Amino acid sequence: MNYQAVFRYTILVISILAMAVGVLVMAGVLVPKNLPEQYGVLIGIVVFLYGAYRFAITYFKRTQ
Repeated sequence: MNYQAVFRYTILVISILAMAVGVLVMAGVLVPKNLPEQYGVLIGIVVFLYGAYRFAITYFKRTQ
């Protein structure tokens, strides 16, 4: 079993989930009621961009 491939695909799935959570936060689904709307959008953008960054780094990483 190739553990590097399993680890790589696991990171890709987790980063896709992080991007989905970012979109849900921006849409207002996963935002607490007492948090201002602008902060929810900002937090959603940050989470989405972090997921996209991790996805790009993992996807384009050269294998040894």
